[in-house]
Amino acid sequence: MYTASKLPPISDITIHDSNDDITPNPKSQTVNDGKVGVLDVWPANSMPHVQSAYVPATVTASTHPKPKFLKDLEVFLHRELTILDRLNTTSHEARMQVYRQVFEFLIQEFKTYKPLLASIKNEYETYINELKEKVVELEPLKAMIVTIAEECDQKVMQLRDLERKEIEELKNENKKLSSKIEDIKEDRQTQNEVIQKLQYELSAEHEKYRDEADSRKLLIQDINDLRYQYEELISARDQGRTKDNTQEDAVMLRIALERCRKDLIESQDKITEYQANYGDVIPRRDFEKIKEKYTELTNISTNLKKQFTKLSEEHSTLQTVYKQVLDQRNNFARECDILRRSATPRPDWSKCAPYIEGGSDRWANISQDRTSDQLVDILLAEIAGADPTNIGAVEYFEGLGVDESIPKYLRYEGKIRNFRTKKKDVLYFINELWEEKAKYDAQNLSDGNRSDIQDFIYEYLKTRHESEALIVEWGYNLHYACQRLSKDPQIGLFYNILSGEVDEIVHHKQQQLFTNLKLALSKAPSAKEGCISIKDFSQVIRKSFTSKTEKDFAELEESAKVAIDNDVPDVIKYMLLFEMDADAKLSPFLLKIMEQQWDDRLIYINEIEEAIGSDKREITVEEAREVIKTVDPTINPPALEACLSRGFDYFGLVPAATKTEVESFIQMLRFGDTNRFGRPPEIERVNSKIDRVNSKLSS
Repeated sequence: MYTASKLPPISDITIHDSNDDITPNPKSQTVNDGKVGVLDVWPANSMPHVQSAYVPATVTASTHPKPKFLKDLEVFLHRELTILDRLNTTSHEARMQVYRQVFEFLIQEFKTYKPLLASIKNEYETYINELKEKVVELEPLKAMIVTIAEECDQKVMQLRDLERKEIEELKNENKKLSSKIEDIKEDRQTQNEVIQKLQYELSAEHEKYRDEADSRKLLIQDINDLRYQYEELISARDQGRTKDNTQEDAVMLRIALERCRKDLIESQDKITEYQANYGDVIPRRDFEKIKEKYTELTNISTNLKKQFTKLSEEHSTLQTVYKQVLDQRNNFARECDILRRSATPRPDWSKCAPYIEGGSDRWANISQDRTSDQLVDILLAEIAGADPTNIGAVEYFEGLGVDESIPKYLRYEGKIRNFRTKKKDVLYFINELWEEKAKYDAQNLSDGNRSDIQDFIYEYLKTRHESEALIVEWGYNLHYACQRLSKDPQIGLFYNILSGEVDEIVHHKQQQLFTNLKLALSKAPSAKEGCISIKDFSQVIRKSFTSKTEKDFAELEESAKVAIDNDVPDVIKYMLLFEMDADAKLSPFLLKIMEQQWDDRLIYINEIEEAIGSDKREITVEEAREVIKTVDPTINPPALEACLSRGFDYFGLVPAATKTEVESFIQMLRFGDTNRFGRPPEIERVNSKIDRVNSKLSS
């Protein structure tokens, strides 16, 4: 840092004030060195009568050099600014400090004006500090403005998504209505054509009807005339017979015969004429039916006209709405383009995955369908060690009611407080519940029977909490937490059993599997004091799990590395694999076994379902037996019969004539402890190839 001592002291000066009418004192002022001098004025020709102390006498007046003190100040200022430029310093504070030092040098040299110049400098410094304080005060406002801008961006994006969905829905609805209108137009045109055709046929039929009516009247009149003539002839004949029964007049008979022949000919001619004129006339009952049909079609046409008018109005309204939505969409599109160019880009949240416990899989699970604000809360929860799955959880649960179909521990009406139960607490509760249930079943039930888990939960909570409200609160929080954390193998199995999708025997079989595996490891040749060699460990798990693949065994061996002895790398402390950690969680090895067993179980049942076929509705015992043998060829008869009993929900051997629905059969297999007995055929073929390759290599 440069100081005033590095600049030469100012020479003797005499100060002149051009704006002051007072004549300067001929006696010069005394400066810091105690000498009396003349103040240098530059350019020198501004006051030709003054001789600068720094200008030599030999220099002519036309040169007008700068004062020495001014030169020193300029050199110092130029040197400092050059150093700052070389350091690539763009701070105005550093440049201001240089000018502040130059001003300090100037104040120190001019003793007479030092108070005035110092007060001026102090005022400027005070004002600058006030401006800096205002800038500091405005910094939070700037951050607030940025936050508000981001919130506005989010709202705009949400509104844009909503509008986009509405626009798509309106477009689809408009297309449907347009197609419907086209169909109605076609139907209307078809109905109009049918109506015109019927009107033409009706007019023709009406004309025929009129002709027939007239002809019928004439025919009736002629028939009546003939009937009268016939009656007259009959009466005349009877009268003639009564007058002369013994002898008939031949002349009268001849005349009557000729008359009858003549009337017969006339009658035949009239009948022929009537047949020719009225042969195509329809009966009146057919005319009445056609008239009724015409009236019905007229009503239908009127209704269709009304519907068409209504649809036309709706179509016009939809066109107007579509134009408005289209204008809004164009406006939003323009705003979107503007925001896309000017708005702050969204953060890439996938970068957080490597820094979260559990990696990208867990991050994808807890960040799915979350907003940016919720993702920030999740990161803060991870930093603080809280449970991030509780982010965005509801504050209260709605009671399911008091119906008898609802489990006892969930029978409640109203709101229930959400404790936001942690995973650790859920695991502790589940483990303690299984222990208490085993004790309860052993004391109160016999022959291996088990109590209903839903009823036992109510009784268990009742022993822990006397208040009915606390029982309901713990019941709902446990149920919700199990549902929320169902992806965990331990909690997921408990939730499936609790919801009635899986039988409780699956849990007990799994615990028995862990016990048998632990016993098999303890009997290995190298097992000693809870330790076993890696080689023997690999052989034991391969003997214990005959249906697993090499990939499954590799995963199990990898998960068991957490128990490798640090002092002896080829030894595994297998007892640690069967212990729980401080959070009541099983070891990764047992969790991997649970996960593999569950996946293999689902794959096995799906293969059985595919082998049955989707077009089959019912299945018999023999058909089910053949399907299971096809899927699992190495299954032994007892296991096969147990699987059939489970699928047909029958205790003991299932009768051969038993039938059931395929859906019910598959559902019962999923409910019970259904597992593959041997390895799949594909795995057997792969293992046989591996054995052949190993034998060739050894030979």
